[in-house]
Amino acid sequence: MRKHFSQIRLTLYSTIAPIAALLLFSAPLSAQTPADNLQNAVEIYNAMREYCDGLSPKTLTQEEINDVKNRMDKGVPMLDKVIREGTAEEIRTARYFKNNFRYEYGFILGMKGENAKAYEVFKDIDRDFAAYAASDFPMRYKFYDKNYVINWDNFAATQAEYLTGFGEICYNLNKYEDALRSLKLALVHPNMNNWLKYVTVNKILDVQAKSPALITEQEHINYSLQALKAYYILTDKEKSTVTEYNYPTTIRALNTIVTKAEKNVPAAIAITAETALAAQGDKNNLKVLQLFELTYRNSQAVDYSFHQTAEKFARDNQSVDGVKARYVGLAATDRMAAATGTSNCAAFQTIIDQYSFWKENAKVTEYTKKRQACLDDQEKAQKRAAKQAKRANRNFNLYTGVYVLPLLKSNPKRDYGGVVNFVFKKSAIEFSYLKINNNKENIFDMSVQGVSDAEQDDVSRWDGYYAHFHPKFFSNKGAYVGPLFGYAQKTFEPFTANYTDDVSGTYGSATFEPTEKQYILMANFGGLALGKGFGGDFYMGIGATYNQWDWGSELNNDNITVENPVLENREDSFFGLIIRVGITMGLNFGRGNL
Repeated sequence: MRKHFSQIRLTLYSTIAPIAALLLFSAPLSAQTPADNLQNAVEIYNAMREYCDGLSPKTLTQEEINDVKNRMDKGVPMLDKVIREGTAEEIRTARYFKNNFRYEYGFILGMKGENAKAYEVFKDIDRDFAAYAASDFPMRYKFYDKNYVINWDNFAATQAEYLTGFGEICYNLNKYEDALRSLKLALVHPNMNNWLKYVTVNKILDVQAKSPALITEQEHINYSLQALKAYYILTDKEKSTVTEYNYPTTIRALNTIVTKAEKNVPAAIAITAETALAAQGDKNNLKVLQLFELTYRNSQAVDYSFHQTAEKFARDNQSVDGVKARYVGLAATDRMAAATGTSNCAAFQTIIDQYSFWKENAKVTEYTKKRQACLDDQEKAQKRAAKQAKRANRNFNLYTGVYVLPLLKSNPKRDYGGVVNFVFKKSAIEFSYLKINNNKENIFDMSVQGVSDAEQDDVSRWDGYYAHFHPKFFSNKGAYVGPLFGYAQKTFEPFTANYTDDVSGTYGSATFEPTEKQYILMANFGGLALGKGFGGDFYMGIGATYNQWDWGSELNNDNITVENPVLENREDSFFGLIIRVGITMGLNFGRGNL
């Protein structure tokens, strides 16, 4: 009786009634009202509860037990008067404290090992004490003119303690069915602490050992696993108590699960992996190694982390059983290898190291090759990813467009040309070419040169082309600015014009076939709008040209004056002004900037 029951309160301190003043008074039996009787009884109970908490099972004496009983015998008659005469709320509260008076006395009897006496006390209160639920609370009472409330939380832990203690008393008196009923209720109680769980589940296994028919095979296995887990979560102080009183540790539970799993009991097989993980730090390493072995022999489905744990445990416990350890280590490594994808190079190295440890040289060679192939693929993938990232970072677009305004001319004056833009994240490079047909000379150039009566109708038309190279630097959403480097080639239609020799004063006419080369430098700005598939560019620019002129005649141009606005005052080389405005539209290949 004493072994478990005497230690039930190792970590539990009941909070049945949170009373501030806990003084022991001799309450008069002649209290005149139920409220007075309830107050005096509660005062006696609080003092008795504090007294009981100070008792130790090792030093408990009969005198102390008698003292507890005397306190109970003094308080219970007062509560009986309240039950007979009080209000409904006072009656409920009085009955509650009466049950707790008896519970405290029964508990002390259990500590002393007087099982039969404790059983009679507990049996008398069991109907009420085990049946209390949250719906029975709160309970209210007055204590020295102050209102007090007993909530479910004040009692729940005591109920869990009671169920465990009563179950143990029943077991010690060979009342196994009663013991099992109370212990099962205790095990599922929401207010069980770790110590009570340990006591309860091990006492259930004690019941199974005495009366196997009361517990099914599956229950036996499940309770064994719970017993393992309950022990592992105890504090060091609680485990010291287990050792001091020679309470069960884990060997019984481990033996049960291993034995039944070896007999192919499905319930045991199903929890071998879970049990092995729970018990991996246990001192009974052979049993734990058997659990890992059974997990693999029965082809249990487990995750990758289980294989890692199993392999490490096998490696650390070769001295326990070398054959079992090697089986577990290789089984775990084989399954890790099977679960490893071809792109997990780091995992391959781990597998190689494990196979090397277990001296599986053929496997080492096989997975070394796989790892190298993985590394090669990884390097290629990294290079591809770097290129893709670089391209993505640049936001590269390829824009090809045609000049819109020149196309609006009618034949044969229509010009044809376009642009190609290589567009990056913050800049672009544009190349342009425009085939020019039947264009007229720039009247502005002639005006600057002082050509009199320079009219477009008198100017010979020319064919040629225009090309440029144009870096663009973006500022915001496609707006850009940048220098434009251009070149134009002009070939004028042949014409006949009169001339005067400035030296001899003679007069004549001749045929001229002029050409002109034009080098262009401009400040160009605009907006490049690119979408997915289409784009457009509006631009404006202003700059200067450097022109090289060829008269297209054998006459000495320095000594003649030609009566033609194209040739009048024309120098062999000169600078000019150029203004550029236009639109291109076309296709875009890329994500765009819209």
